[in-house]
Amino acid sequence: MTEDGSVRVIERVCLVLDCFSKRQPRLQVGEIRDITGLPATTVARIVKNLVVQRLLERDGNYYRLGLRVLVWSAPARAASDLMVAAGPVIDQIRDLTGETTGIYVRQGAVRVGVAIAMSERSIVFNGYVGQVMPMHAGAAGKAFMAFDPDALAAALAAGLTRFTDATTTDAAQLRRTLEVVRREGWSYTSEEREPGLSSIAAPIFDSSGDITAAIAVGGPTFRLTAAASAEFGPLIAAAGLSISQRLGHVAHLDDRDAAAATRTH
Repeated sequence: MTEDGSVRVIERVCLVLDCFSKRQPRLQVGEIRDITGLPATTVARIVKNLVVQRLLERDGNYYRLGLRVLVWSAPARAASDLMVAAGPVIDQIRDLTGETTGIYVRQGAVRVGVAIAMSERSIVFNGYVGQVMPMHAGAAGKAFMAFDPDALAAALAAGLTRFTDATTTDAAQLRRTLEVVRREGWSYTSEEREPGLSSIAAPIFDSSGDITAAIAVGGPTFRLTAAASAEFGPLIAAAGLSISQRLGHVAHLDDRDAAAATRTH
């Protein structure tokens, strides 16, 4: 299939999915055809494939959005709130560390970038919105797994794939590492996903106290060393706490003390 053909297919899939709304949560194939103006055979083929992919569910002669779309909606809502809460913070952390800073949300066994403040240096981590990375390799993934048992379970179920010699592929070792992350409140990884790349990350909590995202700094290992992580880690943890509070999270006293200590660092 040509690139133009692929784009046309995606456009038609979007047309079909866009038919569903609060006013029309259930539709028949004929109704979808009338709304989209697409040929009946095209609509039938698209609907069939969307059911297979769990993007639509069949209920007799009617169809509604599937569970897979509902799962996607959670990080989408989180990302929308995070744009307002995190924007100024990631710019500040980028300026303080000199490294690319981003916000990530979890999608199953992977993490997805939803906001990025790029480093202005010549050699940088080229993060981008929509970037998908594995859960078990990298500091942001460690932040998720340390504070969300479901994230750890998803990563273990997907398999601890080795990307470099530094990738953690042993479940027991991974759990020991996560204990340290929970105790410190931030994580540092070096060259786990890609040689020459290191990262530092901390959790972001929502109003119910659940981890909803992670803030992470990524950069070349020759700058983002273990020594640098000792300096920047508490700063990033405080940034995560600041965003959490903007999302309605009520911090514990020791968290506030840690943040205050970091601000006076």
